[in-house]
Amino acid sequence: MVRLGVGEEERSEPQRLLVSLEVGVRPALPRDDDVTSVVDYGVLVAEIRKLASRETQLLETWALWIAEICLSDERVDSAIITLVKPDIFDGSVQVGIRQTIAR
Repeated sequence: MVRLGVGEEERSEPQRLLVSLEVGVRPALPRDDDVTSVVDYGVLVAEIRKLASRETQLLETWALWIAEICLSDERVDSAIITLVKPDIFDGSVQVGIRQTIAR
């Protein structure tokens, strides 16, 4: 639940924001099944959830914040971030963005 939107009315109540994240990492495959050699997605999720306390107008700002979190791990080369506001319009229409951000 986040406060996100261009108008004050849209930000007046928290709304759902769905986040889908795909990161490009190196090395592409772990060595010797060593968990410390791969990106910890739990850490990424925890940091992204902390963003919910911030208020902003644009989904693109959220995408930038998420990219900064992902790219703070030197093993991450790129992030494909999809953000959807499922409840902003009535009916079955959902709006959102998809951005690819790379080093």
